[in-house]
Formats: sequence, C-alpha cells, structure tokens
Amino acid sequence: MPELADTGRRIKELRVSAGMTQHDLAGAEMSSSYISLVEHGKRIPSGRALKILAERLGVGVAEISGDPVPAENTGVRRLDLVGRLVAARRQWDGGDVEGALSEFRALADTEPAHRQDDVFTEAQLAIAEILGTLGRPDEGAEVLERMLTELAPEPYAEPRLRTLIALADLLESAGRVQDGLRYALTGHLECTARRPGTGFHSLLALDVLTRCAYWSGCPDWAPDADHGRPSADGVLPGPRASVDLHRALDLRDRGEPERATALLGECARRVTPAAGFPLWEKINGHYALLLLRRGEPAAARSLVERGLVVASVAQEPGFPLWLTTAEAAGAEAAGDLARLFALGEELAALPDTGRSHEKAAALGEIAAACARAGDRERAVGYFRSSAELFRRAQAYRHAERARERLTELIEMRK
Repeated sequence: MPELADTGRRIKELRVSAGMTQHDLAGAEMSSSYISLVEHGKRIPSGRALKILAERLGVGVAEISGDPVPAENTGVRRLDLVGRLVAARRQWDGGDVEGALSEFRALADTEPAHRQDDVFTEAQLAIAEILGTLGRPDEGAEVLERMLTELAPEPYAEPRLRTLIALADLLESAGRVQDGLRYALTGHLECTARRPGTGFHSLLALDVLTRCAYWSGCPDWAPDADHGRPSADGVLPGPRASVDLHRALDLRDRGEPERATALLGECARRVTPAAGFPLWEKINGHYALLLLRRGEPAAARSLVERGLVVASVAQEPGFPLWLTTAEAAGAEAAGDLARLFALGEELAALPDTGRSHEKAAALGEIAAACARAGDRERAVGYFRSSAELFRRAQAYRHAERARERLTELIEMRK
C-alpha cells in the first residue's frame, strides 16, 4: 500500500502545478486546514475525498494514491483544459467562429478519465450557442439533449439547470416554442426545488419560461413573481425586462391595454441597450405600438426615431423588427400609406427562419394597419402569412387568432 506521506506529497505537487491554493482545492466539501493535514501526511483521505480531489486536479484517483497508471492516461491537467477553454472563447470573441467551434468540440471530446465536468459543460454549452448563431439550432439542440442524458439531477444540479435553460432558449429562438416550453418548465421546477446558490439562474429560468409560455398560448404557466426586480429606479437586468415585456404583451392580449402600457412604459424607462440591443429594440417598438393605440403618435414617433438612431450609431447587424413595425403603424396613423406599404414589403421579405413567431406577430400588426387603411387585399395576405408562420413556430393559439382575423376580412369582402 502506498505510504500516506507519498499520497499527501503527490496531492501537493499536483495542486501547485495546477496553480491552485489549498482553499481552491478544498472547495465546499472540505476545509483548507484539512487539505494541509492531508498534504503533510497527517490525515488519511477517504475514498470519496480522493475522488473529489482527483476530479479537481484533473487526474485519476490512481495517480494520487500511487497505484500504477498507464502512461497514456497521464499528463492531462485541469490548468491545461481551462487554458484551452479560455483560448477558444477568445477565438470566438475575435470572430473566428469556426476555429472556436472546432476547439470547443475537441474539449468536449476529451477522454472521460481526463474530463473536468465544468470544462466539459462550458464547452458543450458554447458549441450549442455557436450552432444556434450559425443557423443550425437543431444541431445545437441535439448537443444539449445529449448532455441532459449525462447530467443526473442531484450530482450536477447547476450544470443540468444551465443546460435546461440553454436548450429552452435555443428552441424558442429556433421557432419551436412548445418544445422549448417543456424544457423551460422542467428547469423552472428544478430550480425552485433546489434553490441553487445564485438567484441569477432562477431569473434566467423564469425569463425563458415566460417567453415560451406566452408564445405557446399558456402564459399562466409562468409564475407572476417579482424575482430579480431592482427596487426604486434601478436599471432592469435583461432577463427581468424580458419577463416584463411578455407579461405586458399578455395584458394587451387580454384586453387590458392601460396596464400593459404602464408596465411596458416602466420597462422602457429602466432598460438600456446594455441589456442587449435586440431586447431593447423589442421593448421600445412594442411600447411605441401601445402608445399609438392610445392615441399618442408624437410620443411613439419620438421613441421610434431615437431607437433607429441608436441602431445606426451602434451599427447593429440585426434588423430592427419591432421599431420598423412601429414605424409602419405610425405611417398609417399619419396617412402615409406609401410608407406603410413599403415597410410592410420589407418585413415580409425577411427570412422565415429563427424566431418566426416574432415575424408572424409583426406581420399581424402590419396586416391590422393595412386593414385600418382600407387595403383589405394586403391585410388578407399578411394575416395569412402570419397564421402560417405562427403554426410553424408551434404558436398555435396565436395562429388561431390570426386565422380568425383573416376569416373576418374575407367575409367582409364578400
């Protein structure tokens, strides 16, 4: 049996070579004083403790305990894996998406004996996110679904929760809202049951659940809680602002425009482009549409003009869908039908991939504006496209409403 002092010496050598302190190695399960005693040969680590220490040091238990280890199974250290992970992220941030994807895949394919669970999780999540941005969300979803089969609920609660949130978000962004709802609800329930150390995961789970539930036509599935809301006039974090946006949209759909306008007005006042331009643009565009419904075209126009200037200055690559939709509705209110029709054609020409439910909702607003302007032919065409896109996105209740509006217009033409 290996000498106790040799085990402690090997643990210390591995810890120092990995650049870890005794506190780092101890983690939540042990104390730094216990690590010191083990390293000095004054404590015998249990089998469970040896396994935990080996995982953190990026080696096998045999390498710590002194049992013979084949040469091919040694040499992979946690520090090396983390360094590669950081380098891959820098590649990604620098625009080398394909190079980063290749390196993340190499990290994810590390042999199980050398695998670090946190590095493996980060690499897999990055792969799925990159695939989503490359227009390959189904591939990204497959990566995350495989992860869920490997992540048991109890031992890896936080990685599993992050995977559930990422998968729900990816599916919603790919226009598969009911598939996303299933994982979002699971993530929210697991998050509520386990109460992980950081409340930010709870807020992320609430955000994706609220989005998926709204577009799936069952907004009541998302709890009405104020988790993550700063007091007084604090800036709203992005996930909290997203929750408020979709609750405001639900209030509008339920026939409570005043409450919807008040909630979205507060949200627009307290959120900044730093939360992410797509979210900021969406909030301001929807708020402008509500102001138009309330008969405040000047305030709506001011919001839209400011938003389009921000988009231009920031050189945002994404199309400002909701600001453009609000601009089109404002053109109808001002009697500028040529502008309304031109913007409607521009929106209709956008790709149907990605969040097709968002495009469907925007086309519904354009259709309603065309109907108010007396152009029923255009309105019928836009409502028909809207209903079909909602159907593809699994937003069946929204599709039904669009078909109802379509039927009304067709009956009026007879």
